[in-house]
Amino acid sequence: MKNKLIFALTFLIAVVIVRKLMLKYFIDISPIIVAVAFLLIQRDKFSLFNFKLFKPSSFLAIIIITYILLFLTIIILTHFKLAEFSKPDNGILFYVLIPIIAGLTEETAWRGYLFSKLKELTWLQITIIINLIWSIWHIPTHYHSLEGHFWISFPLFIASCFEIGIIMQYLRVKTDSVIPCILFHALFIVPLMLAGLKTRVLYLGSFPTIIMILLLLPLTIYCYIVGKRLHDAKKQVIPITA
Repeated sequence: MKNKLIFALTFLIAVVIVRKLMLKYFIDISPIIVAVAFLLIQRDKFSLFNFKLFKPSSFLAIIIITYILLFLTIIILTHFKLAEFSKPDNGILFYVLIPIIAGLTEETAWRGYLFSKLKELTWLQITIIINLIWSIWHIPTHYHSLEGHFWISFPLFIASCFEIGIIMQYLRVKTDSVIPCILFHALFIVPLMLAGLKTRVLYLGSFPTIIMILLLLPLTIYCYIVGKRLHDAKKQVIPITA
């Protein structure tokens, strides 16, 4: 456990530093860069990224439920005038490339490499470590961009990272592949980017909105419980040796 914590802390420091440096050039692919660097330094196998084919049924079910909850969130926010739509400022290519790049470069590191390195830990420990790293990694860009007081907005952001992270963690252990996590991450942010919601009521209408967090909570609880069961079952499997 101690070695895993040291590894996770080192990884966190590395991704935050690299992100801070890369933001100067407006290109942020720090997670995948750090993951590849760690893999090479530790002489790990490329298979730890877990780019495997998977059965799409579980992924499709989760993304459909998530989209229903996201659109319900947007409807509630606009109906009760907690937020309002803003016209997208960028071309369609922007809303295609950014989600794909974010999903690929982040999830290859978080739910790909990091999960593989920490999979011997308990489900709770993995959940806390990976999602805290994911949350803290966002600080360089979110410190000024989060609406309202940072010390209220950022804890809400951490809560949303844990929710989304647990859902993707479930997909990772369910399919034994990082690809569903990449797809989910990309597809999750598309409607939020296209809606371009502007806050009219602080915290209820700002992102991450409390309403979205509450609506996603039942799905998150389900994914945590079932994911833990699957993870524990896989840890108990003892390989047969000749």
